[in-house]
Amino acid sequence: MKRQYRQVLPFLTAAALASFSPMQALAENPQFAHDEATWARLQDNTMEYDELSLLVEEYNPNYQNEQASYNDTKNDDDAAEIRKDAKNSADDMYDSAADLRDQAEDLSDQADDLSDQAEAAREAGNVALAAQLQAGAASYMAGYAPLMSAAAMTQNSALKSDISADSSYVDSDMRKIKHIKNQKGIVVSTQNLFNSYNQLRINADLIQKNVEVMEAAANAAQTQASIGMATQADVLKNLQSIKSTQTETLSSLETLRQNLCMMTGWSYNAQPEIKEVPQADLAAIDQINLEGDRQKALENNYDLQYSKRALNNMQENSTDKKNQERTVKNLEQSISASMTNLYNDIQQKKIAWQLAQAELATEQQSMSAVETKRGLGMVSDLEYLQAQSSFLGKQIAERTANMALFQAVETYNWAVNGYLSQK
Repeated sequence: MKRQYRQVLPFLTAAALASFSPMQALAENPQFAHDEATWARLQDNTMEYDELSLLVEEYNPNYQNEQASYNDTKNDDDAAEIRKDAKNSADDMYDSAADLRDQAEDLSDQADDLSDQAEAAREAGNVALAAQLQAGAASYMAGYAPLMSAAAMTQNSALKSDISADSSYVDSDMRKIKHIKNQKGIVVSTQNLFNSYNQLRINADLIQKNVEVMEAAANAAQTQASIGMATQADVLKNLQSIKSTQTETLSSLETLRQNLCMMTGWSYNAQPEIKEVPQADLAAIDQINLEGDRQKALENNYDLQYSKRALNNMQENSTDKKNQERTVKNLEQSISASMTNLYNDIQQKKIAWQLAQAELATEQQSMSAVETKRGLGMVSDLEYLQAQSSFLGKQIAERTANMALFQAVETYNWAVNGYLSQK
């Protein structure tokens, strides 16, 4: 069954595309970006964990917007070139300001000369000449103030450009790192949502089984009450409470499903088959090399790459550079510590899963005993439902523990590959 609201292969003709609903989404990449088998997987009506990253890349609007935003701002300039251009511009403005001041001073000198000549003319009794000379001096001084004002404004602009140049750290490489990290974050969020959906889905199964137990208990309440085991009011109260929990759980499950669909290219009301989270790979866990992975994480971490690039773009011996050096050092320490914590989290969840497996095995034996007694008519319907609920609970606990372990490994691997959310 093909997807209900997504277009098929992206190389369809324009006439064919025109017949599709506006809700449908084209794939981001051309047909040759993937082989036919991959396109077939992406465009069937099944959602699997190992295809989530490609689904996000092809159909998630936020992922595509990040790429478009980067493409719009992408250029070949680096911070050094940007700073050099700004410095050159500042130098030019400093020179212009100096020229304006020189012109103003020339006018002032000429005005002073005319004033001296006017004074000499007055002393000689030539009042008319003195008046003319003084008027000329005033004219020169009238040009002095605007030139000095312009020189001051140009000087201020030069200073601002100089300061801006000193703090110009962001270059095209840094912008690229930022956008890549944002895109990886969208993939990580989708994978986490997939995991959350599956955990809630199996918990909904347990709640349904407990509803069946409570309904059976309600049907038997009169008999139980007669022997002092329970009252009908107590049973109905418990039944009402668990049904309320079931309603809330199913509502949350539907919200998660809708969000998951929209993040991977389906319409919110589509009904793809959502597969389970894969089993944790114990063999791969046993092969983890923490020290080697720690070095890879330090090399690949997007935040650290960004910070180091900014550091390289800063002026030597500047206050900003000294502060950034401390930032880089602290970030390196934080990443190293986080890798240890993530590794320990894997080991703890591995133990928790093994414990859940042991408890499930014990519960399996108990359930087998109940099955035998039921075949002999020694177990009531209510007791049988309760045993089923207990067994299902252990099954779900084991599966949940395995999903938690799988998620811990995924988080660790993302950190190794550069994506580590600093909390």
